[in-house]
Amino acid sequence: MRRTTPYGLACAQCRTGKRRCLGQAGAICPGCLKRGVHCSNAVTRNTSATLHSILPAAGQSNGGSPTDVLAQLQPSIIAELVELYIDFIHDKPHSLFHVPSLRANVVDHTIEKSLLCSILALSVRFSSHGSVRSLGDKLALQARQLLKAELEEITISKIQAWILLGNVAGSTADSSSEALYFGLAIRCAQIIGLPAVEPGDTAVNRETKSRIWWTLYMIDRWASAGLGIPRQMGERQPSQQLPFDEWALHGLPIQQAEWLTVPQPGMWAYMITLAELFGSIHDMNKLLAVHGVDPAETQTSVETLSNALEDWQRGLPESLRLSHETLELHRQRDQGRTFVALHLGYYHYRTLLFFQLLDQSAVDLQHAAQHAQSCRDAASAFSDLLRSSYATPGCEAMYVIVGHMAVVCSSVLIHILLFGQEEELPTARRRLESNFGILLKLRSWWPSNEGMTARLFLFQNMCIRSVGNHFRFDRWMAKFILEHAITLDDKTEMERLHATSPESVESPEAPDLRQIMIGDGLRRLHYRC
Repeated sequence: MRRTTPYGLACAQCRTGKRRCLGQAGAICPGCLKRGVHCSNAVTRNTSATLHSILPAAGQSNGGSPTDVLAQLQPSIIAELVELYIDFIHDKPHSLFHVPSLRANVVDHTIEKSLLCSILALSVRFSSHGSVRSLGDKLALQARQLLKAELEEITISKIQAWILLGNVAGSTADSSSEALYFGLAIRCAQIIGLPAVEPGDTAVNRETKSRIWWTLYMIDRWASAGLGIPRQMGERQPSQQLPFDEWALHGLPIQQAEWLTVPQPGMWAYMITLAELFGSIHDMNKLLAVHGVDPAETQTSVETLSNALEDWQRGLPESLRLSHETLELHRQRDQGRTFVALHLGYYHYRTLLFFQLLDQSAVDLQHAAQHAQSCRDAASAFSDLLRSSYATPGCEAMYVIVGHMAVVCSSVLIHILLFGQEEELPTARRRLESNFGILLKLRSWWPSNEGMTARLFLFQNMCIRSVGNHFRFDRWMAKFILEHAITLDDKTEMERLHATSPESVESPEAPDLRQIMIGDGLRRLHYRC
């Protein structure tokens, strides 16, 4: 008699579809693998697991050297960490994989070790096992060693691995390594002509290469801005194909040669066109802060970019416009976090565009007051969406750059507390407190967010010392909102060092809020307001 899988081992997908399941715990069942769908058997979450159950006992080996951390991990733990990567990171700050192909390559061991180590080094921070979380540095080290040993051998998998290692470096505020790894990925992609279609490419191959290329385009704009260094990639050409709909892609069978029906552009396509506008907003702010720009020229630039952002939002299809219904739609598709990332980006870019007009010296510009209000509205909308994302399971914004965006948003809320109208203060306080609570959560996953909160304290100090004076958009302020990967000096201390007289700087009597809890800092702000 033919044996069947015990009900307790059958995956949830086969049980729901009333199909016979031949799966084993810790591995994707053949039925789900063939259909290219998520298999619950691939993830075994046991919160009581210890290091003894994850790694072999002393003296035992799974065939790896003492430095081969990957070979020592149980297959079920590897599968769990890959799923954590897919859940919390994939398609948010980068989009590098066709998910069914990634799962299949992990199960059949055809994924390059350097790439798998890089994926796990990024996802271990979300593990419920403390012993697994502690392996992040070792996995990243193993990935780097494998990549350096074959530095001149360029493959798509190695480009993906360099991108992931750049994210790992960024998570610990190692900005030099982050820039180096991203730079290597970009140059390797340019050398092999990554987006080009080759004979024999399947629909999955073509879309995967496209997504890696556009991920690098996004990285080039964000990482270059974060470090204040020149971009490596040119402007997008209108003829270049943008990524297709993510829901259609991840439902595409692995070996399918062509799309049966060519899908519409996806969320990442709109992220890319939004990133184009970010490049222009960044350049305008840098130019204004460093060199100063004629008021008429500033006004023209702001109006042009404001119209472009509004056109972008109006151009979204109904399924991608922000509403409770569309959020729920994408949450049910396991794409809620990607959908939230798209709209957080939009509100962040609007905040950056109008931030300079919080400067009261810009009051003479046409529509200055209206644009300053637009900045406050965008920051408020960002905070509300961020809070809602954490209140909606499957939609939480948990990728590393959210910390920087939340700090820029919070700086506008602090400005409201200090310079806003009385009726605006209670709501601004609640939003600021909500932002800070989320920053603390982000800090538990991404150590670099410790620096993000420190930047917010610096801004808070500067604002308190400036009460009664003009809020001035200058070079320090441009660095604060744009160069998230650098360490900022205290603006007031730098001014004091260069002062020619005691009257040329603000009084140092305000307390140093870096040394006290944010709650105390907020109470001081409330008192002054």
